[in-house]
Amino acid sequence: MIETGFVEVAIAVSLMVLAVILSRWQRVGTEKELIIGTIRSFVQLVAVGYALEFIFDLENIFALLGTLMIMILIGSHTASRRAPGIPRVRMISFLAITAGSTVTLGLMLATGIIQAKAQYFIPLGGMTVGNSMNCSALVMERLHSEVTGNRLAVETALSLGKNWRQAVDTFFRKAVKAGMMSMLNFFKVVGIVTLPGAMTGMILAGAPPLKAVFIQIIVGYMITAAVTVTGIVTAHLTVRQMFTSADQLKI
Repeated sequence: MIETGFVEVAIAVSLMVLAVILSRWQRVGTEKELIIGTIRSFVQLVAVGYALEFIFDLENIFALLGTLMIMILIGSHTASRRAPGIPRVRMISFLAITAGSTVTLGLMLATGIIQAKAQYFIPLGGMTVGNSMNCSALVMERLHSEVTGNRLAVETALSLGKNWRQAVDTFFRKAVKAGMMSMLNFFKVVGIVTLPGAMTGMILAGAPPLKAVFIQIIVGYMITAAVTVTGIVTAHLTVRQMFTSADQLKI
């Protein structure tokens, strides 16, 4: 087990100081973001630690669902900032992330693979929402840039009699694939190049490696399903907002 305390945290902070110094020395220009990110992450994680201790003591399903909803709301707000040119962007990301998260977490709960306890539900919910958030943001950003960058091709397709869905079909598929790219790459290198977070955490906590592997497989497949649902829902809702009811491009 890794020793943790104020001294160990201070040593870890010194690594961030090193990163800032190197950024400054090489004129990378990321020192401000690194400093703000270090402070923000420290405050947020400590606050979350205290909040989770309170939630863990409650062991109440409504508290768990409320926590998940807060995660989704924050995640959808963050994702929506990546594509400000899309109408109703915050609602799109909220609905898509909710769909991806509830489908997968609901199935895991219904089958008994995970229990409705904070120690399981909150970490898995956080990973699911976080990956869904990234997927939703990437899909919206990619779809918006593809359609606006190929406006002439889209309008030409519409003028030839194609409907809005057919006119952007190629860009739709590219956007969904872009949103899923991190998980597609995950399958190529997992266990060979990298050991994922859930597996690493369990091994560090002293769990048998094979058990950690099985848990990681479940988590990986669960997140992939959530990302797939989120990406497809995001793309469908985003594309629909780009056209009027008369199939006219409006962005």
